[in-house]
Amino acid sequence: MPIEYPPPYGENVYGMRFFYLILASALAVTLNARLHGDEAADLHGIAFFEKRIRPALVTHCYECHSSQAKELKGGLKLDTRADLLRGGSSGSVVVPGDVEASRLISAIEHAELKMPPSGKLSDSVIADFVKWVEIGAPDPRDGESRRRSRIDIEAARDYWALRPLQVDPPTKNETLVRHGIDGYIAAKRVEKSLKPRPASDKYTLLRRVFIDLVGLTPEPREIAAFINDDSPNAYEKVVDRLLASPRFGERWARHWLDVAQYADSVGIERVFPNAGAWRYRDYVIRALNQDKPFDRFVIEQLAGDLLPYENDAQRAEQIVATQFISMGPFNLVNQFKEQLRMDIVDNQVDKVGRVFMGLTFGCARCHDHKFDPLAQQDYYALSGIFQNVQIINGFRGTSGVFSDWLRQSIPEMPQEHVERQKRIELHGELTSALEAEIAAAKNETDRLEEELQAIVTTENRQPKEKELKELEGKLKGLEAQLANHVHANAPDPPKVLAASEPAEPKNARINIRGNALHLGEEVSRGAPRLLNAVSQIPENTSGRLQLARALVHPDNPIVPRVFVNRVWRHLFGAGIVDTVDNFGARGEQPSHPALLDFLAYHFVRGGWSVKSLIRELVLTSTYRLSSDHDPASASVDPYNRFLWRHSPRRLDVESLRDSVLEIGGSLSAVSGGPTLPPAEWNGTAVGQFSQINPAKKKVRPEVLRARTVFLPVSRSHGKFDFQEELERFDFPSPNDVTGKRNGSIVATQSLYLLNAPFVSSEAANLVERLLAQELEPQEMIQRVYLLAYGRPVEDDELRVGLDFLEAARKDPDIKAGGESGDPAVPTSAGDRLQAALARLCHTILISTEFLVHD
Repeated sequence: MPIEYPPPYGENVYGMRFFYLILASALAVTLNARLHGDEAADLHGIAFFEKRIRPALVTHCYECHSSQAKELKGGLKLDTRADLLRGGSSGSVVVPGDVEASRLISAIEHAELKMPPSGKLSDSVIADFVKWVEIGAPDPRDGESRRRSRIDIEAARDYWALRPLQVDPPTKNETLVRHGIDGYIAAKRVEKSLKPRPASDKYTLLRRVFIDLVGLTPEPREIAAFINDDSPNAYEKVVDRLLASPRFGERWARHWLDVAQYADSVGIERVFPNAGAWRYRDYVIRALNQDKPFDRFVIEQLAGDLLPYENDAQRAEQIVATQFISMGPFNLVNQFKEQLRMDIVDNQVDKVGRVFMGLTFGCARCHDHKFDPLAQQDYYALSGIFQNVQIINGFRGTSGVFSDWLRQSIPEMPQEHVERQKRIELHGELTSALEAEIAAAKNETDRLEEELQAIVTTENRQPKEKELKELEGKLKGLEAQLANHVHANAPDPPKVLAASEPAEPKNARINIRGNALHLGEEVSRGAPRLLNAVSQIPENTSGRLQLARALVHPDNPIVPRVFVNRVWRHLFGAGIVDTVDNFGARGEQPSHPALLDFLAYHFVRGGWSVKSLIRELVLTSTYRLSSDHDPASASVDPYNRFLWRHSPRRLDVESLRDSVLEIGGSLSAVSGGPTLPPAEWNGTAVGQFSQINPAKKKVRPEVLRARTVFLPVSRSHGKFDFQEELERFDFPSPNDVTGKRNGSIVATQSLYLLNAPFVSSEAANLVERLLAQELEPQEMIQRVYLLAYGRPVEDDELRVGLDFLEAARKDPDIKAGGESGDPAVPTSAGDRLQAALARLCHTILISTEFLVHD
């Protein structure tokens, strides 16, 4: 395929055709996944309703607008979907997908009607309702009177996801089969009359496994080494080297952070810095690189603070791990503090249920689960465990509104102590310098005020008054700088927002309809009854440790099933259960149930080793299949659920950004540690608290060029510039548990790649690399193809590239591009060649072949 150029390039180039080619190709690649994801989107919408909308309706609306209201107002009931869509005496109140036409939204915004009349809802709750209407107002309610009165737990354990693991490998009857995993896949193909595609060529396979395991494209030297290695275990050696690379943890940690609701901030109404969050991110990276057994990984994140330890380093790590249950979208401005506390607990219960068990426990907060065997009793048994984990702690500042959060001290490592002492010394020097400058400014202010008192005429006073006003402004800025520096950035000993165990644990009481003020019976703390291994919880403990151990007990099959399914999805593009966060009745059935059990069984039997699991999967013949299309197979299995080929996917945003940085030679060596910008101290009436300043210039340059996993993430308001850019390409919200990201494809993504200074500057950096090696134009094009596509350039591609460079060398109008502003027009032939190379590199870096993970 000839290389075509995006505009503007002058009359001698290919115009807009390349842009349309990129857009059309990307649409073709992702449309399949987009359509197949509709059911998952519906499930996400129902979960959003249960978690965010139903509790708000119960708390703020049902008293006047439900079938159980003492006096129904306006003829409007909101406790079933049918009643909500029917509306009241004044007509409909919700029009799915149309916020402007939904009178419920204008009412809670207090635009016309003012609902609830007791006071306007918080901005975050209103935003939830707006989002709910935008996504179509999903609502599973069919009438509260039809809720099941009793759940048969023993019968529920016969559900496929809860049955004991059953392993019976099929007969190996296909030449491509290397071991049992391929056997299960082959058996399904035979059953569906599907013929597998041939194996991928070595270039494609190498790029595939590099992106999957370390999130980067291979360098030319790595490509050459693999291509020239004719040994039978050449591929195995590559896999083992990638699994041993520190970049493996950096890649796979992001998958876990997606479900852990990781962010570097606290709160959703205001953006407070969570200064210790990076320690959890680095803990996850380290755990994956060290191949920490997954069962231990789970226990540490739920109850690491309760485990024995051999030294301070281990104790610090285990406390840091419990940030898993302390991270979430908590509205610290909520003045109803008991409801805030229950909302935090609800997030913890829902997160643990979805991440580890693939079950939506959050749907049982107000009633028995409508689809899965999860009783309200089970919800509050879990709730009792997490109600004993303290997150909020009094008030932050002087307003009595903003909840503070509890930061746990962790042991300071010797090297950390040395580094902090250096920062303390520097902090003291800067403080002293600011104080001296402030004192000098105050003295000068006093002098000017004395001089002004002696001046009588207005004409003579004006210059002095102007000087005094400027000095007062400077003084105010210096005092603010001192407050920011001293209060917000003091080098304190390490603390993290982690779990803690109370002296006297308590049970939870059922919140009737989810309302924290309407309390029902007390429920004993405990793990869900669905688990086969439920330990008795001692009265003097919260039950977190017992819950953690029950989750990873050998008799509990659902946790390994859920995790191996997540790993499978990251390597094959879709899960065996495609609804990776929902193994319940509303989720999808597994495409290969026997294979799922086989993987889970060997995962547990093999010591819960994540690296071993990944190694086995990428060494299969199934993983190595070509992604070539086959009309006959596609007509039978259009979504490739039965793996007759390898499913092509668009690069996720981390692999795209990190690979572009690496190819441009700009990827920084940042590999952990704090990456937040300096905090700013706010001295307004809301009450002295530090907040994140998201201005891009505040983030250190080396952080801006670090791997994406190290970029700070803000939970809601005040997002960083780069975070908004990542979200263009489906970077997930840190407020959600996201095991499966959205797969959108919109024109703005292509337009961004065409025009973003980030891409053009990295293309220019790549040219600098090429020129520094003193390569001929032909060699430059060959190297660019190896760097971007992981394969040699083809003859026709080389010819088109050389023709373009030659034409550009003579083009007086070609522009070089750059970070910002209008690019300069090169004057010499050499400069024009450099500009043309930059355009060529830019084109390749935004081409379909580069953007697709084949």
